[in-house]
Amino acid sequence: MNRRTTIAVLTSALALTATAACSRPGDAGATGGKRDASAVMIMSTLNNPFFVSVKNGAVDQARKNGLKLDVQNANNSDASALNLATTALSKQPGALVIDPVGSQSAISSVTAANNANVPVMAFDRKPDGGKLTSFVGYDAIQAGRNAADALAKGMGGKGKVVEIQGILGTNVAQDRSKGFEEEIAKFKGITTVAKQAADFDRGKALNVMTDVLQAHPQIDGVYAANDEMAMGVLAALKSRNLAGKVTLVGNDGISDALAAIAAGQMYATNAESPYALGQRVADLATAITKGTKVQSEKSLEGELVTKDSVADYAKHLVSIGDAADVPSALR
Repeated sequence: MNRRTTIAVLTSALALTATAACSRPGDAGATGGKRDASAVMIMSTLNNPFFVSVKNGAVDQARKNGLKLDVQNANNSDASALNLATTALSKQPGALVIDPVGSQSAISSVTAANNANVPVMAFDRKPDGGKLTSFVGYDAIQAGRNAADALAKGMGGKGKVVEIQGILGTNVAQDRSKGFEEEIAKFKGITTVAKQAADFDRGKALNVMTDVLQAHPQIDGVYAANDEMAMGVLAALKSRNLAGKVTLVGNDGISDALAAIAAGQMYATNAESPYALGQRVADLATAITKGTKVQSEKSLEGELVTKDSVADYAKHLVSIGDAADVPSALR
């Protein structure tokens, strides 16, 4: 399925009217009637371009939908996420929207919403328990597989690779790693020489990759489970004059990664438009507050972006209202 077909399908699937594919009354997707046209959206962090773009997409779409959306930042703290959720629930919003800091820790927020009789939905990272009205996120296992295939192609099917993982307490990091490792194992000429977590953080990835290069100076490829970490990896590669020589693949499609791909310093990213994700989140939250039945779970598909396709992908982002995530050289 290409990008434009995917977006059309998503828009249809998450529209504000019920469809035959939606959940039946009594399922997790049932909303329980019309509520106040407001939602509180608790982000795991806003210190990451991906999540800033999610916020922007959600805010812009909520405005179009007539939904009052209050976006709050948990600053990657489990305790803060729960405190924000508890405070929000005391005011009985039309819906609670969460992006879990950790999949296990998020159970407390979901359970609190269930007890307060407030519909709760999650996106990007899925809680390990509690009753969600809906969940929407990109297919993380497929993302890892796409990255492995791209990395292998960029390396010519042979060489030594490094895997930089995300926050392993989240299903996203676990699934991206699982997909990558299962797929890269199919290429018998490729050997993984190092695997280490950098918590989806640019600075940590720089430090991790610097240490890895000291232990393994002769590598041929790196997979970073998000583009923030890919940028940290790229900085480490630049310090050794390896940028563009070591095949680098990331995930998300943030502006810095698109610029690096266009410049030939990064081979590819499995682009998962955060702005489009934010739009879908706002559509679902609006439907929930209107009492419309929604799908209990929706998996979105990413798109591999290389130097050959980065200009086209940039045009697509502009077309959906997301010029902010496009580097100036590609506008």
